Amino acid sequence: MSKVAVIVVNWNAREDTRECIESLGRSSHSPLDVILVDNASSDGSVTHLKQLFPEVTFIQNPRNEMFARASNAGMRLALERGADHLFLLNNDAVVEEGTVHELVRVLESSPDVGLVGSKILYFSQKDVIWSAGGEVMLWAGITRHRGIRQRDSGQFDEQADVGYLTGCALMAKRGLVERVGFLDPSYYMYGEDADWCLRARKTGFRVVYVPASRVWHKVSLSTGGEFSAPKMYEKTRSNVRLFARHARPYHWVTIPLVSVAYLLALLVRGVGKRSLSVPWAILRALADSLKGERSRTDGAAS
Repeated sequence: MSKVAVIVVNWNAREDTRECIESLGRSSHSPLDVILVDNASSDGSVTHLKQLFPEVTFIQNPRNEMFARASNAGMRLALERGADHLFLLNNDAVVEEGTVHELVRVLESSPDVGLVGSKILYFSQKDVIWSAGGEVMLWAGITRHRGIRQRDSGQFDEQADVGYLTGCALMAKRGLVERVGFLDPSYYMYGEDADWCLRARKTGFRVVYVPASRVWHKVSLSTGGEFSAPKMYEKTRSNVRLFARHARPYHWVTIPLVSVAYLLALLVRGVGKRSLSVPWAILRALADSLKGERSRTDGAAS
C-alpha cells in the first residue's frame, strides 16, 4: 500500500485539530503518517495534542509561518521519510473513512494525474457544497469554487479535471513535488493552492476533482468567517499576485472591467446593509498591492 503523509497546520485551534486527527484515525487507508505543523500556538495545542496522539509527528515553528511555509516544512519531512503521496488537510476539516483511499486511487490511476482533491462540504450544513473543485477565469481575474453554497444532490458527482483545487483537502504525488516544487510562501495566505495547480498544469500534470472523497470543512474560522473583511483583504492581495503571474497580457483588457463591476456591486450591497468593511478591505488591499505593503492578519486558514 502506498505511503501517504498527511500534513496538518495548526494555529491556536487545538479542539478543531483534535477532531481532524481523530477522523484520520478512522481512515480505511492505513497507516497514515500524520505530521502536525504548529505555528507557534499559544493555547497549549502542542502539549494537549501530543498527549492525545503520541503517534503523530510534530513540527513546532517559533513563529506563525502561515499556511504555505508551514505546509512546505511538513512536506519536506514527509519526502525525507519516503512518502509516496502528500495530503494537505486543513485542521478545521473532518474526513470520511474512505476519503484518503479514493484520492490515492485516482492519483495512481494515471502517470499524468498530479493533484487530486475532495468534494468539500460545510461542516455546519453537511449536505451543502463548499467546493467541488475550482475554476480559474484568467480573463476575469477570478477564482471560484464550483458548486459553492449549493445543496448537494449529486450534481457534482462526476470525477473531472478542474482549474484548481483548494488546499483544504489536496493530495499531491511525490513526482509532482519533485518537478513542480512546493507551495509558494510569498502568497502569505490564500492563492498558494491555485498557483500550485496552475504551475502543475503548465508542467503537464492533470488536476482532478474526486467526488467519492468527501471532507467537511469549518470554513475560515481563523480569519473570522467566510466573508470577513480580513479574509477579503488577504484574498484580494493573493489574487493580484496570482493573476500578475499567470494572466496573459490580453487578459488585462478585461480584468480591470470585471474587478470594477464586482467592487461596485459590493459597495451597493454594503450601503444597503450599512456595512462597508468588505469593499473597504478590498480597496485597501488593491492600494497596498500597488505600494507593495501589507496589513498583517495572523492565521492559517483556507
